This record gives sequence, C-alpha cells and structure tokens, in this order.
Amino acid sequence: MAERLGAPTIESIDPDGGDQVSNATDEFFDGLTRRGHEPLLQKATGTMRFDVTDQGKTAQWTVAVVKGDISVSRENGEVDCVLRADKQVFEGMVSGEINPMAAVLRGTVDVTGDLELIVLFQRLFPGVKS
Repeated sequence: MAERLGAPTIESIDPDGGDQVSNATDEFFDGLTRRGHEPLLQKATGTMRFDVTDQGKTAQWTVAVVKGDISVSRENGEVDCVLRADKQVFEGMVSGEINPMAAVLRGTVDVTGDLELIVLFQRLFPGVKS
C-alpha cells in the first residue's frame, strides 16, 4: 500500500485527457519538456511511462529519452519501463520529500521493465530535502 504524505494539493484538469492531476506533477513533466536535453542522461535511450493514480483514476505521462534529448507526451504506447505510484507518493518524489529509489525498495512505487533506465532517470528528481 502506498504511503500517504502531506496536505492535499490543488488539482487541475488535464486538457488532453480530462484526468485530475496535481500542479506539482504537471510542473515536473512541464519542466522536463522545457529542458529538452539533459546531460545527466547523455548515455540513456529509452521510453518510460509514469502511471499516477488518484481516487481510482490513472493519469499517464510517457517520457522518451534519446541520448539525453527528452520529450514528454500523454500518449499510451509501447515503453521500456513503467513506474506506477499513488499521486501523493509521486508528488513527494517530484517535490523532494521522498527518495524515488527508497520508495521502490519500500514497495510504495512499482517499477516494471528496464530498471537501468529508471535508475538513470531518478537523477532528474530533486534531491530529498533535509
């Protein structure tokens, strides 16, 4: 079972899918789009889907990385790995409250597929706040 953290966040309606998603989650994926190229992922190539669940509904983002070039979409296609998390846990990861690898090890986040890709990708999450 996913751990619950913090106060509820303001939600927004995703214009593409109508799913309710958090501002923190939107900002994280928007930030990846703005980066365009990330030197920390220079050696990475692959696709990852992030399934973020809230009240029985799942919002999905697909992130493609080609030697550091990043693109984000809401399309649901074939991917190399999938990360599934409860909304509050994912928000904790994107805000630096939860260490992504620790969440995987505790079982509050489920990862399937190419684990090396998700290990590389965790570099894009903010460091855990003290």
